[in-house]
Amino acid sequence: MKKLMMLLIGLLFCYAGSAQTLTINTPGANWTLLAPSTLLTAAGTNYTHVETTALNHTLMKVNATLVWSVSVQQSSTSNWDTGLKLFIRRSGDGTGGALLTGNTNYIQLTSTAQPLVGGLLGLGFSRDDIPIQYKIEGISVLLPVKTYSTTILFTVSGL
Repeated sequence: MKKLMMLLIGLLFCYAGSAQTLTINTPGANWTLLAPSTLLTAAGTNYTHVETTALNHTLMKVNATLVWSVSVQQSSTSNWDTGLKLFIRRSGDGTGGALLTGNTNYIQLTSTAQPLVGGLLGLGFSRDDIPIQYKIEGISVLLPVKTYSTTILFTVSGL
């Protein structure tokens, strides 16, 4: 019995020492927005538009220890306009045996990390292909014509 208990404790420590991983796959690659000319109907009128990506623009896979969470934040670059507001949401559950926490509402990305999704894994469980969708607001004819880019940081943490 003592040997069995030591084996179980050893296995638990081996599992607890395993690395947490977060794999981000972006089948949608870059997100390019074009202003449809049909929406520009009158001179002197500001064009405002909200644009969303496909529901599965990004697919996320989590392998972590027992309780985990993924936080997200925006790291603006010098060519990002403050009038542009970027939002993110988990648009589905993906696959796998791990339990998910968190909702599927959009959250506005800021420079402060915010929880996006969390979960509870078991031994041998993971969560694959969690779909992520983005939305951008603030597109306007008043923005200078150029390419805008930003970086989104995903951070996985857990016990």
